[in-house]
Amino acid sequence: MDPVSDRGASESVFDLDYASWKVRSTLAVAGFAFYLGVFVVCHQLSSSLNATYRSLVAKEKVFWNLAATRAVFGAQGTAAGLWALLGDPVLHADKARAQQGWSWFHIATATGFFFFENAALHLSNVRFRTFDPFLALHHLFAFLGFLGLLVNLQAGHYLAMATLLLEMSTPFTCVSWMLLKAGWSDSLLWKANQWLMIHMFHCRMVLSYHMWWVCLRHWDGLRSSLHPPHLALFLCGMGLLTLILNPYWTHKKTQQLLHPVDWNFTPPQSGGSTLLRTNGHGPQKKGQ
Repeated sequence: MDPVSDRGASESVFDLDYASWKVRSTLAVAGFAFYLGVFVVCHQLSSSLNATYRSLVAKEKVFWNLAATRAVFGAQGTAAGLWALLGDPVLHADKARAQQGWSWFHIATATGFFFFENAALHLSNVRFRTFDPFLALHHLFAFLGFLGLLVNLQAGHYLAMATLLLEMSTPFTCVSWMLLKAGWSDSLLWKANQWLMIHMFHCRMVLSYHMWWVCLRHWDGLRSSLHPPHLALFLCGMGLLTLILNPYWTHKKTQQLLHPVDWNFTPPQSGGSTLLRTNGHGPQKKGQ
């Protein structure tokens, strides 16, 4: 099937010739460059305007900028996913094979973003000698999955856009961590954002069940439009997301609401005691 152009936006970026590898690869590079630019701009603005950012150690500054970059991509992914889920009649008509010009744009730029994510994650791991296996696995599957879509002109885009909708929790995660570092963990704003974030993680779980249902209903179409290794990668990734990653992250964020802790950088105390609250003020001494 040839890529279907979106006729509703004449002479827009959605009307490019997406059958051309040059167009698709150029947009992927543009996606990488754009999100690298978001990372750099966030660093520059935060260094100039934010006292909390200036007080962070280097590793936390990198995480701050990555969180902001992911939040921007989360907004893009949420918009694309909601339109596919609720508005676009073409993708709904054939969930296994249908394509749109606008969905090609998001697949190409998302491929660039996930390449940026993998590069930033591994460079950070090397620089600071850290490693999060769940996050690394998540990023690897996301990049390989979207790269497979980028090179396959036959693949449908409904499930890909639903995958982008899984990023709905990312902006809330960014706000949660930044407010935590700024010492706002006792504020109504932080708690409200945390409730919304937890709700988004529950929505992610419901969405993953919907995606499994689509796979079952359109199994023949998926088998004929996806290469076997790509289909196996997608199913394996969905299994990990459904059974391990979504429940784990939902549990951690719910636990964080009850005990505001920066899980990324606060080590457990010796003796098995609870984690220190990292709310920008440091540990409290007895009697204070």
